[in-house]
Amino acid sequence: MIETPLKKTRLLLLAAIRRASGLVRSSGADGAGSGMRGFKPVIAVAGVGIAFFLAVFIVVSPSAFSQLFSDVAPPTPLPPNAAAPVRPPADPKTERYDFKLGKDDTFYSLMSSLKTPGPEISAIAEKARPIYDLKRLRKGTVLRVYSVDNRWSKIEYAFGDYETLVVESAGGVRAYKTELPHEKKTTLISGTIENSLYEDGVKAGADPRLIIELSNIFAWDVDFASDLRHGDSFSILAEMLYVNGRPVRAGRILGAEMVNGGRKYTAIYFADKNGGGYYDAGGKSLERTLLKSPLRYSRITSYFTNRRFHPVLKVYRPHHGIDYAAPTGTPVEAAGSGKVIFAGWKNGFGNFIAVRHIGNFTTGYGHLSRIARGIRPGAKVRQGEVIGFVGATGIATGPHLHYEVRINNRPVNPLSIKSIPERSLAGRERAKFASTRRSVMGRLEATAVAGRAPRANLLYSKSN
Repeated sequence: MIETPLKKTRLLLLAAIRRASGLVRSSGADGAGSGMRGFKPVIAVAGVGIAFFLAVFIVVSPSAFSQLFSDVAPPTPLPPNAAAPVRPPADPKTERYDFKLGKDDTFYSLMSSLKTPGPEISAIAEKARPIYDLKRLRKGTVLRVYSVDNRWSKIEYAFGDYETLVVESAGGVRAYKTELPHEKKTTLISGTIENSLYEDGVKAGADPRLIIELSNIFAWDVDFASDLRHGDSFSILAEMLYVNGRPVRAGRILGAEMVNGGRKYTAIYFADKNGGGYYDAGGKSLERTLLKSPLRYSRITSYFTNRRFHPVLKVYRPHHGIDYAAPTGTPVEAAGSGKVIFAGWKNGFGNFIAVRHIGNFTTGYGHLSRIARGIRPGAKVRQGEVIGFVGATGIATGPHLHYEVRINNRPVNPLSIKSIPERSLAGRERAKFASTRRSVMGRLEATAVAGRAPRANLLYSKSN
């Protein structure tokens, strides 16, 4: 027979009661013993009492006795139809993927790499389209994707200086735009020419894009390849975009001044009915029939003359043009809008292009390394459009551009041409321009008062 712990405990207690009863009887028989022996009846009676109490407690409530001597309470039994206890769910697995866009990367290919179904990718792109077209991801930018348990939860793409597209999946696909704190500030930059416009412009604190734009604005009046002199000066009043308190991009030039050889040229931006352009202080457009030079940054190695010693042929002959030295591959721009009348090989000029303009002007470009795509007889070109690239084809000692101008087929010195402004402001536009001119000229004149030391000063800001 197998005895349970509770049954065994009962038997032990009953035996203890019998033994205690025996002690009581023997104690009564020895009542005349010593003092020490006189205490035995008392101890025996107490032991019998305790044993009797425990025996009754065990018989009446076995479960209570079990709990009395147990460190851990017994588990409460489950009802017959109760479900098994459920463990709390584990924390979701969250990951972030930063995809730096390569040449062949697309939104579809990147999301497919995360096991996103094709129809879902199309739905995401459709939701985002009103804010930004995800088919136009730019190389070098970053597409950020968050996933929870291997399923996308959020997409972020910064598509502007301060704008970010956000697409979320919670509660259905939704797209919205966030913007960083930003503001436009107007700065005044001025400097003096010591080496070159580009080098001295950067030294003065101008963004390189502003320097290029300045050369574009005055391209009809100043030949930056040959006209600049040591001591010439410039001032630029321009917008600058600040994001989170830091300058990130130069904006439009609102006004500019260029002092070249002692002569001052002024440019003021004015939004006219044609969309906006630059005018001089008298309200005449700075755009002319022909640019001063078809190259931006170069140097003149040979001028217009009727008698020049040819370095290759070793004879004196007329040189009816200007030679600009520049590295092979330098872009050559059309000096004015017009139609191409020749594009191909022309004897000692090598690769040559001729363009006819209004006013019976014709310009020619020789020694090109190659002719730009689409430039052929009959093609129309815009002023400033790249039509070819500097080279040394034909009879040439090194890479350079031969540039010539003819009027009614008669050669003229390109540096002596005074081309006509395209338009002048009149009527109401002229009155509005006067107000703009006063504002811009007032700020530019602050440079003249303070001197021409290189500087870049903040004038005012406009928060967005």
